[in-house]
Amino acid sequence: MDNKNDELDYKEIGKITSDFIKVSDQLKITNQKIIEKNFSKYPIIILSKENIHFGTLLVDFNEIMNNKWKYFASYLEILYEKKIISNIQAFKENYKNYEEFCCLLVAENNNSKIIFIPYPED
Repeated sequence: MDNKNDELDYKEIGKITSDFIKVSDQLKITNQKIIEKNFSKYPIIILSKENIHFGTLLVDFNEIMNNKWKYFASYLEILYEKKIISNIQAFKENYKNYEEFCCLLVAENNNSKIIFIPYPED
């Protein structure tokens, strides 16, 4: 997956954010379990409109409040092994607190971008 587009436009980020809010509780619980069960200290949720082969499907289309994306659970070590992430040290340095932010890998049209979105406050 090439990272041809370093920036998502504001319209696309708005669509991602409005969809993310619908499933954020499930994603936060999944990220906590990845860390608690010692799979990784760096959980990553992958958003895609298509099926992918480097994550576990958490939420499918239209599963929660008519969500528009598929959400897959993964983590740094898997994505490094699959050559999706190439620089582990840089990734770790930029990783944000998992209790406050969800690390999302947006995969669309053979482009990918990692973004951090804060969880909605209760």
